[in-house]
Amino acid sequence: MEGRLRRGRHGFGDALLQASFRLPLTPISARAIRDGVLLAGVLVAIVDWWWLVHGAPPVDAGGWWAADPNRLYANVHAGLSNKYMYSPAWEFVIGPTRLLDLAALGVVWRTAQLVVLTYLAGPFLLPILFLVPVQSELTVGNIQIFLALAVVLGFRYPATWALVLLTKATPGIGLLWFAVRREWRGLAIALGASALIAGASFVLHPGLWRDWLILLTANGNPVAPPYYLPFSVRLPFALAVVVLAALTNRRWLVVVGAAFALPVVYWVSASMLVGVLPYTRDAAGRVLGRWFDRRAEWLQTRGVSAARALATVD
Repeated sequence: MEGRLRRGRHGFGDALLQASFRLPLTPISARAIRDGVLLAGVLVAIVDWWWLVHGAPPVDAGGWWAADPNRLYANVHAGLSNKYMYSPAWEFVIGPTRLLDLAALGVVWRTAQLVVLTYLAGPFLLPILFLVPVQSELTVGNIQIFLALAVVLGFRYPATWALVLLTKATPGIGLLWFAVRREWRGLAIALGASALIAGASFVLHPGLWRDWLILLTANGNPVAPPYYLPFSVRLPFALAVVVLAALTNRRWLVVVGAAFALPVVYWVSASMLVGVLPYTRDAAGRVLGRWFDRRAEWLQTRGVSAARALATVD
């Protein structure tokens, strides 16, 4: 009986697959659908950008912008007046934005976020924009989306890991990817670029680095209770995910492990998982490519050439 059930399930799957071969879909029309969905997402993103920049200021980016560059860590978390908890090297990014007013900062920050999100999400942009963590991230103006980009690009350009190490720091456990795989050059570039930027910052502001270390050692409770799991609880799982990623060559799992290793995790933190989307897109493209190959074989078994079938579909 189990054999008949397996054959039945297999037969149903084959029938469903063969039924899908009759869909009026070609590589050209598939690309047109992809581009159309991407265009729709971009248009919605523009509307979203307009709504965001005419709404509340980005409280996180505004909190870094409002910090006194000479006393970065004074009265941290005092509302919008100061949210600066990253290393003093973050001043290389935030410092120039103090030439803008808060409204202009919101325009620049939300624009950068949506450009990066479009790059990562591609044709998935439209549904992604409606997810609560993503909209929350765009609203508050944090850096999870930028961290996702840094991890994705970090496989080719390891220096981008400097953004991770010199801001939220703990997602840097994703560098275990290079260590487990013995890709020492990539690891050296990531650590070297981080050290170079940190060193330049230290030369300019040695006192701020001392203040940052004091802040890190004195900071007890996370800022977003009760929406978190303690870092000590999450760390073993994050490490396991990154090691598994390295052993099985699954880059998307590094994004997951790094996101799970954020210093504080609550619903907005899930926005970092947009870094999985480039790998989802690649996988979907491979599946669709195999589907077109299978359909061409199926048509040939029925004496129908692929060119004739496509001409008929078009």
